[in-house]
Amino acid sequence: MMPSARRFLIMLASAFLRARAGGALALFASAVPLAHADIVVSFAESPVSVIRGASLYRPGEGARLRDDDIIETDAGKSAQLEDGAGTLIALGPQTQILLKTPSAPQNAAAGPLRITMLSGWLKVGCKVSAGAQPPLSIELHGLDIKPSGNGPWSVVAMTTGERAAIFAESGDDAIVVVRAPAQVPRQILHAGQYLERHADGPLRAQARPSAEFIGTMPPGFRDPLVGVAGRLASRHEVAAPLRAVDYADVSDWLTSSVSERATFVKRFVPRLKTAAFRAQIDAHLEVLPEWRPILHPPPPRPASEPHKRPAQAPPLARPESGAGSLYRDKPTPDDADDAH
Repeated sequence: MMPSARRFLIMLASAFLRARAGGALALFASAVPLAHADIVVSFAESPVSVIRGASLYRPGEGARLRDDDIIETDAGKSAQLEDGAGTLIALGPQTQILLKTPSAPQNAAAGPLRITMLSGWLKVGCKVSAGAQPPLSIELHGLDIKPSGNGPWSVVAMTTGERAAIFAESGDDAIVVVRAPAQVPRQILHAGQYLERHADGPLRAQARPSAEFIGTMPPGFRDPLVGVAGRLASRHEVAAPLRAVDYADVSDWLTSSVSERATFVKRFVPRLKTAAFRAQIDAHLEVLPEWRPILHPPPPRPASEPHKRPAQAPPLARPESGAGSLYRDKPTPDDADDAH
């Protein structure tokens, strides 16, 4: 074989092996689970509190957030979060939310984003159609809010322990509000409409927001949301935790009626190793019944005794088995002679 032909075959084989290796790497990469499009703190008037797992962090702008993160703003301070799908999430002062951003395989459509709001003020919007972005929903006070339609949208929501209010600020899309968990009945809010609910009472729809709602809305919520993540100097993971959470950090969530409550026992049970946390949980078992079996497990069932066979009655005495005994009730020739 000529040297040039040999070199060509070697190059061809090398290219084939590289192609196969590249394909294998691509398949491997596609199998690696990736999180929902990065959600970052794009603006913060002061560091926000983030509860990740059972630890407390205090990140600022540029921090990446993860699935199950609980975010809380300080009194008098606002913040904004953004994801890679164009969703803008503004948090008013003293607002508490929990993010659900399930992981999705690479090259697959981003998973749904769920914002569970416990208290405060929230403004969420997107410049693209709801149908063109990953599914998004907002939970507050037993309600679910889901944008639908074919255009940009924005919604303002507030909630306290006894009241929830929702304002469909802009967009031709309808905001579908359903009563969780049965999801019936549902109401549709169009741009400019307002919905309110006190305690567990009925939903009340109005053509425009109430004066009280407008008067207490954070001033920054009066303006359209603007994305600012592109101006961040860097995006980074949160730094080391400040400390482990104490009961005061999570008590509002533990005693809430949010759909994620069922996950909190597993999440925070490691904190029971701390005497103070354990004592606080124990003192509030009346409103935390799901913790009772962990703090005060029921006594173990007594071990079952070995199975005993029931006592049997002694066998009946059998009559003598002689030949005459079989016919002893019948007269014999000797009996006849005695009778005479």
